[in-house]
Parts: sequence; C-alpha cells; structure tokens
Amino acid sequence: MRSFHLIVIAAFLVASCDQENSITLVSSPDNKAESVYLTHDENDNAVVAWTERDSTELTLFFSVSSDQGESFDEKVSVPLSGNVATHPESMPKVAFKKDGTIIAAYEKKAPTKENKYAGAIYYVVSKDQGKTWTPETYLHSDTLAGRNRSYFDIERLPDGEIGASWLDVKLNNETGGRSVRFAKTNSQNSFTNELLIESAACECCRIDVYADIAGQVNVAYRGLMKGKMGQSIRDMMIATSNNNGRTFKSPIRISQDNWAIDGCPHTGPSLCSTNAGLFSMWYTEGNGTGIYYSFKGNTDTAFTERELISNAGQHPQLSANTSRFIMVWEEKTDEIETRPTSVVYQMSDGSSVVKGSISPSDLNAFLPVVTQTADGFVVAFLMETASGVRMYTAKL
Repeated sequence: MRSFHLIVIAAFLVASCDQENSITLVSSPDNKAESVYLTHDENDNAVVAWTERDSTELTLFFSVSSDQGESFDEKVSVPLSGNVATHPESMPKVAFKKDGTIIAAYEKKAPTKENKYAGAIYYVVSKDQGKTWTPETYLHSDTLAGRNRSYFDIERLPDGEIGASWLDVKLNNETGGRSVRFAKTNSQNSFTNELLIESAACECCRIDVYADIAGQVNVAYRGLMKGKMGQSIRDMMIATSNNNGRTFKSPIRISQDNWAIDGCPHTGPSLCSTNAGLFSMWYTEGNGTGIYYSFKGNTDTAFTERELISNAGQHPQLSANTSRFIMVWEEKTDEIETRPTSVVYQMSDGSSVVKGSISPSDLNAFLPVVTQTADGFVVAFLMETASGVRMYTAKL
C-alpha cells in the first residue's frame, strides 16, 4: 500500500495539465453567504451546508445531492438564534447519524467584561429530514457563563454516532494554549463521554474530526508548545482512537515544522484516507512557507517527511475516494496584493495528475471545502461577485 503513496507524491511533483471546470451557484443570489461546509448523509450522498445573511437575520441551510454532486436538491433551513458565529475556522455544521437523525451545531458568542472571547457551542436535532428541530442545547458539559468554547468540528463515527471536538478553556499556564475536548452522541442524541485530548492547542485554528477507512477516529489540530527561548511553536498534532472515540492515544506531531509565531494563523489541518493509510495537509511558515502534505501508513507510528505542495496557497482541504486523491486550496494568482484569490486543485489517480483552477480568474474566491463522491469529488467555496459574496459548487 505504501507504493500508492509514493506514486501520488511523484505525480504531484512531476506531472500536470491545466483543466477548467464549470461552477454552480447554490446559495441565494440575493443574500450574502458567510460560510460553507461539506459532509455526507446516512446514504453517503454529498451534503453542502452554508449560512446566508439577509438584511435582518442569519440562516443555516443544507442541501443533499442525489446525483453525486452534479446538483443539489431543495435547501432545508435550520433555525438559528442570535449571535451565531460564522468564522471560517468554526462555521455552523450539520452531521447525519446512521439512522438519519440530523445534528446541526453552531458556536454562539457571549462576551463578558472579563472575557471578550467567551461563548458556547450548541446543537439542535431533527428526526424528520429537517422539517422540525429540537430546542437548542449545549454540546459540552460545562455550561458556566464567561468561558471560551469554540472552533469545533463534528463527524459521523464508524458506530453511526456523531463525534465532536472543540477548543475549550485554557489549562496550560506555561503555553497559554486552549484545551482540546471530544464527546459523542448516544442513542438519545445527547453528547456524552467527554474527554480531554490535549491541554494546549493554538487558540483559533479549525479542528478536523475524521473517521478514516480503517475505522479509526482522528482529531487533528494545531498544537501549541514552548520552543527555544520560550518561543510559541504552533505545529499540527493528531490524536487517534481505535474504539469509536471512547479513548484516545496520546497525540503525536504530524510534522516538526517548528513554526514560531506569536499569534494564531487561523488555518487548521485537513485529513483524508485510502486503503494505504492517512493523509494530512496544512499550512505553515516553519522552515519554509506554504502548504505541505504528509502520509502515515496503517502500520506506521509516525508521518512521513513533509512535501511542499504550494508556497503561495492557504486553507488546504483533502479528500479521496477508491480511485483518486484530491487537494484543494485558495491561492493568489501572483504576488500583487490586489489580485484576486483563486480556488485551485490537484487531483491524481496514482499515475497521472490533473491540475487546474475552479474559480474564474477575475473574481475573488476563497475558503474551499471538498468531499468525495462515488465517481469523483464536489468542491464548495465562497466567491465575491458584483452583487456580493455567494456560495458555489463544482463537480470534479
């Protein structure tokens, strides 16, 4: 299986051909889109979730694709209360249990005089395809006001339940980092079995909860540790569970980039897997600036040495199906600050690579997400047009 990984690396490094792709407007042409997320329903159909803001309120929508991402069905709205955050590293999300129950989760800001970053994560449940929803409730067990819980992710686990991980209160006085916690739903759709995964993580980067093909549950995040002379090192970490999130192994570093930065870069890791093992992609400025990629085989204890994919890209995302592997990110067309940002991709079948831009070169496109379908991939992203920011999808 390691040979597949080596072929993919070689293909990305030595072969390319440009390809253009058509895009489809999915969000309302009249409202501002503020976030976008991709997942799958209980039948493994691709689902896109996004937020829109009109003149008075913010709404979370989701839509299921019944044709492998070529198009999306009528959108379903999820009621949102006030102060919901749409930060690109912590946007509202939906997840589908194996029995079809839908969980919609979101972060709400509740700043206090003592803590301007205070807030909480809530969720609502639907058992009728989104027609009705339960009252919102806390996702985490600690509900004390004035504390900071945010930057979460949710994912269906191999046992059909939903796992969630988020950044919680600071526990490590030495680094000043935030704790990483994990919980999962039970048959009553309550989040239980709350665990502490890490005591010190970067304060504002997205978390990726990912159930891989081997049946493991992975939580990847940007760690925060002390380096030489007290420098804050912010490198990617991963913790893995072999029992559906009941317990996790001690976290390991994905790559020793040793990025010393006094502040959060607001860009987290992305994971995907094939039968060969687990792939990771991330942005760093440690010992080289850009988007890097690494791999860990199913029997390996560490990731391979990183490979540079783009020295001009940011916000990378990964996905893979049974035959192909894709990397998607945003990238400026050149170094001129006023030039638009494009959504670009590289896709390989193990022996060749297709490379191209998804968004028009004259418009500013950003924050792409990607997921697999049975015959390819679907990419969703935000793009700024003459009428405002809208959400688009593309089938690859």
